[in-house]
Amino acid sequence: MTEYPKNTNDTKARFQEIKETTDADIRPDDDAPSSLIRRDILKAGSAAALAAGFVAATRDAQAQALYTPDPPAETPDWYATPSEQLAPPEERTSDYYVPEFTAGKDANIDWWFGRNVGGVTIGLIQARAYLPMAPGNMGNATTFDFPMLYREAVPPNVFDILAPEPTESFTSEMVKAAKWLELQGVRAIMANCGFYGTYQQAIAEQIDTPLFSSSLLQLPAMIASLPARSKVGIVTANGEALAASPAIENCGVTPQQKAERLVIQGLENGPEMQNVLQLTGSYNMLALENEIVEGAKTLVANNPEVKCILLECTELPPAAYKVQDAVRMPVWDYTTLTKWVYEGTLRKPFLGII
Repeated sequence: MTEYPKNTNDTKARFQEIKETTDADIRPDDDAPSSLIRRDILKAGSAAALAAGFVAATRDAQAQALYTPDPPAETPDWYATPSEQLAPPEERTSDYYVPEFTAGKDANIDWWFGRNVGGVTIGLIQARAYLPMAPGNMGNATTFDFPMLYREAVPPNVFDILAPEPTESFTSEMVKAAKWLELQGVRAIMANCGFYGTYQQAIAEQIDTPLFSSSLLQLPAMIASLPARSKVGIVTANGEALAASPAIENCGVTPQQKAERLVIQGLENGPEMQNVLQLTGSYNMLALENEIVEGAKTLVANNPEVKCILLECTELPPAAYKVQDAVRMPVWDYTTLTKWVYEGTLRKPFLGII
């Protein structure tokens, strides 16, 4: 058993002796104050300094006694187990779903192994990309006024996101990231590219937390909100790729609706969007914004039956305000979906008067 330094009677006596030291024992410099009050301050300071030194020495001795550079003989299972092998409990007993806790009543706050953060309801799978992320981008933490928990995913081939059907290697990496976010207690999971819609069902089937992988998930509601004679316009980073992709159908749009109710406007021919698509690591924000706005204006001019717009790519929301100002109609994107999801994960009481 480790023995720690103790505050003995001898030590107490020494402190008392310091306090009772006479003025003659204080040897200030020649220009030091001579008043009794100032000398008393000096005495008190000397005693405090000695006491602080003793406390520090005691603390250091305790730390030295506790610390060893050698790892413990037995490491707890929860500490040594890789996070991908851990999982949250089926029933969570200490979050905002417990009335006793939210009402401020007595309740235990329970945790689970592998969880290292609290208070974050929205998680984001962030695929590795050599790409600036401006405010408005899903990967920029200042985009939202609530906390987001990010988890990087590194699939063997990031361009599998454009695959005609989900690939096993890409899906596996996304599921791994999603499960880590689940372990941290998030209540919904987002991603950062509209083309993740191709993987919506493949990932959702392997996790237990609601997944909103793509901005395209808003399309069924947008279509349903309009009369049959009206259409939804989609401004996308790559129109040709989106038209050929199963992402739209995997987000709940029927093939007939895709053919009859949607109009796709691609931005892939713009110089700045090419910088984005080719992952050059740089683009001009103003020039990219102009490409996005001009694409939306062209879409509406060529298709007057379009009554609302969805911005598919995570690089497009920074220009959403300018797009709406130019086309004068509702504009939705991945940030609007994320805010809607957040509101559902953390409901708050209504306050007012009757």
